[in-house]
Amino acid sequence: SSGINAEYGVLHKMHPQMVTIAEDVSGLPGLCRSVSEGGVGFDYRLAMSIPDMWIKLIKESPTDAQWDLGNIVWTLNNRRWKEKNIAYSESHDQALVGDKTLAFWLMDSEMYTNMSVLSELTPRIERGI
Repeated sequence: SSGINAEYGVLHKMHPQMVTIAEDVSGLPGLCRSVSEGGVGFDYRLAMSIPDMWIKLIKESPTDAQWDLGNIVWTLNNRRWKEKNIAYSESHDQALVGDKTLAFWLMDSEMYTNMSVLSELTPRIERGI
């Protein structure tokens, strides 16, 4: 770990404008704390549970009214204090396992026929947008 700390400390010294982002699901403490504080020195951590939450909600809940808002708020806010995160809704992991994008889960094949201003806006497209 000390080698990693030194490496990221050097990277930031050589290129102060550089932004480093950790893709980590382990929850390693100190990953995004500065090297001077004993951390690894990444600037941001990807908030990796968020894309999985959205896909699970869309797959398992036929209507938005069935969503557990408390769980959504918890998942979006359950982050280590003073650790900067990047939240995102799509994950390359979904593509690797052959899953659909959020847009396809929401709009499916209507994406090809009802996305034009010349066609009727359907409830499925309106929800997806």
